[in-house]
Amino acid sequence: MLRNLKLIFIHGINNQITNYSQGLYVKVLKATAFQLARAGANEAAIEDVLMRIVHHEVLWANLTTDLTERYLQLGYGRPNVFWNRFTRPIDPLGLQIMQYIKDKGDRQYGPMNILGDVDASMNRIFSAQDLGERPRHEEGHHAIVIGHSLGSVIAFDYLMGFRPQHQLRHDITVHNFITMGSPLPLFISAMGHPDSDLMLPPAVRKWTNILSPRDAIARSHVPFFHQIPIEEHWVHTNFGPVAAHIAYWKDDVTAQIIAQEVLIALGLMK
Repeated sequence: MLRNLKLIFIHGINNQITNYSQGLYVKVLKATAFQLARAGANEAAIEDVLMRIVHHEVLWANLTTDLTERYLQLGYGRPNVFWNRFTRPIDPLGLQIMQYIKDKGDRQYGPMNILGDVDASMNRIFSAQDLGERPRHEEGHHAIVIGHSLGSVIAFDYLMGFRPQHQLRHDITVHNFITMGSPLPLFISAMGHPDSDLMLPPAVRKWTNILSPRDAIARSHVPFFHQIPIEEHWVHTNFGPVAAHIAYWKDDVTAQIIAQEVLIALGLMK
C-alpha cells in the first residue's frame, strides 16, 4: 500500500479561498472509511488508511479575481433588475474562460500565467514545503488530481504538457485524473480538435469524468477522446443548471466515486 496519496483539488471559476475543497475531502474520507468497514476492516486499519490520504489545493483565480470583480461592479452596480439573478452567476464563468483562452494565446509558444501559477503550486505540493493536511509520511509522489469546471481544463492542459515549461514532474504518478462538471470538449473543439487522438501521458494512469445531467456546463467526454478509455459517472447534484454545476463539492455520490478511486490507488480495491 502507498505510504502517501495526495488528493489535489483544482477549483473552477469565481473567487477561491483556502479550504474551499475541505467539505468534499471530509466526505471522501467518510466514504472511504465506510467502504473499508463494510469490507471488514477494523478501526485501527481504517485510521491507518485515512492518514495516508493527504489533502492539497491549487488556487489560481487570484490572477482573474480583480478583473471579474470590476466587471461585476460595472455590470451589476445599478439597481437590481429581474434578469440579474440569472446572468450574474453565469457571467464570471464566461469571463474567466475567455481570460484563460487569452492567457493561452498571448504567448503561443511560451509560458502561461495561470499554468505557471499551477505549476508552482504543484511543485510545492510535491516538495517538503507543503505537507498537506494530516500528513503521516512526508514523502510521496503519488496523487489523484481532481479538477472542477474550468479547473478541469487547466488540469488537463497541465497534465497533458500543453506548455513544456509548465508540466508535471517525471517522478510523479497520477493514479486518476478526475474531472467534475467539465466543459473540456468545448475547449478542444474550439481549438479545432473535436476528434482527439490524444493518449494519456505515462504519468497518468486513468481518467474519470463525473457529470450531472442538469449541469449546464458539464459535457460527456467519451465521444471526443477516441484513444482514452474514460470512465464516466452520472450523478444528480441539483435541479438548477447553475446550482447543479457547483453542487459536486457537496455531493455524497461524487465523494463515494472519488473514495473508490482512492482505494484503487492505494491497492485496496480492484
